[in-house]
Amino acid sequence: MLHTFRLPSGQVLSFREYGCPRGPALFFFHGWPGEAQQGSLIHQAALDRGLRLIAPNRPGISASSSQAGRSLLDWPPLVQALADHLQLDRSFVLGLSGGGPYALATAWALGPSVRATAIVCGALPAAPGPARRHLSPVYQAMLALHDRAPWLLQAALAAAVRLGRIPPPRAALWLALRILGPRDRAALWPKERFAQFYPAFRRAMQSGMRGLWEDAQPYALAWPFDPAEIRSPLSFWHGTQDRNFACSAAAAFAAGLPTATFHACEDGHYSILTNQAGPILDDLLARG
Repeated sequence: MLHTFRLPSGQVLSFREYGCPRGPALFFFHGWPGEAQQGSLIHQAALDRGLRLIAPNRPGISASSSQAGRSLLDWPPLVQALADHLQLDRSFVLGLSGGGPYALATAWALGPSVRATAIVCGALPAAPGPARRHLSPVYQAMLALHDRAPWLLQAALAAAVRLGRIPPPRAALWLALRILGPRDRAALWPKERFAQFYPAFRRAMQSGMRGLWEDAQPYALAWPFDPAEIRSPLSFWHGTQDRNFACSAAAAFAAGLPTATFHACEDGHYSILTNQAGPILDDLLARG
């Protein structure tokens, strides 16, 4: 069920809840392109551990109001407003893929309010420079277009939005999965497993090009905070078969953060959350 909350500014923030309704709170930040429904992937693991999973949609996604020109640091105040609305004191945070930078920004900005943070196959800094070589060729191409011909990237994204609203033919899905590692193919190819991932992607597409564009913009810029200043515990979980963000680059990034631990798993970008949900949540609870 999709819930909505009206912010003091008058804007709306939408969110979904999973897990245990009365347990310790865990904020789940979806990937890109994604929607809060991605939280359902770890509903059972959260329920088994008595965690209340709260998955907000970022501005422009689903029923959350648009917020043009935002940066990563515009997100933590919205999380704090939702926490106040739900009468939460301290919470855990988990950022999946594109939700990773938003999770780090929240841990940095909200300080003691965050018990511990898990970054699962998190997006890496992607400001112009050599760091981009650790991204997938698709992301490198998108970022190059963002810098040089943003109108062309917007047109491509608009076309992707139209196509993404309908389930892909099996042949097209099979061809797309050819570029992924074996663990990701195993996670996405069976019909019943693909059905777990697709609804959140479709809902993201239904948000339209503008919402997805605004949600992606901060990735192409330098992060407006220093994650090395985070004082609460950080746990990074990354797949050795991740072809979106190189595992070696993620490990090097985590090594520069004083409160971080790094876990490399024999997984890909899309398989790691479902395959490692239990260990991720157990580690988060232990560290927090």
